[in-house]
Amino acid sequence: MYVVAPAELFLPPLSKRRRCMREQTQSPQMLAFARQHQLIAQLAAQAGRIGKRAKPPVAATVRQLDTVSEQIHAMTEDTCARLLNVSTGLVGILQLLEVWSDRAWECRCLHCLLAPLKRELDGALNDVQGML
Repeated sequence: MYVVAPAELFLPPLSKRRRCMREQTQSPQMLAFARQHQLIAQLAAQAGRIGKRAKPPVAATVRQLDTVSEQIHAMTEDTCARLLNVSTGLVGILQLLEVWSDRAWECRCLHCLLAPLKRELDGALNDVQGML
């Protein structure tokens, strides 16, 4: 007999989770920032082939794209650092709940609810860090 853990009540059905995992592994792994830099380089090369009158606006656009790209990268790194702090805090809470789970069933229940959320947070954080 399969017993549903309290945390599984809040997760999508197992079949849907497996399908999502398959879709992630089958999709091409093109990193967003790498693709963005490729497009900027392509735009810069095209700007070099354009006549002199059209070149300054295209070059300005390339510089703006590069600046925005750097801002996105910096903001993403900062957000990852903040999420890592949250993840580290959850580790401490989960350890405390695990210690107290022998004495209070509420601690065990809370641990069962928070542990999958911690794994989900860590997975999302790894995905974002993978883009950097």
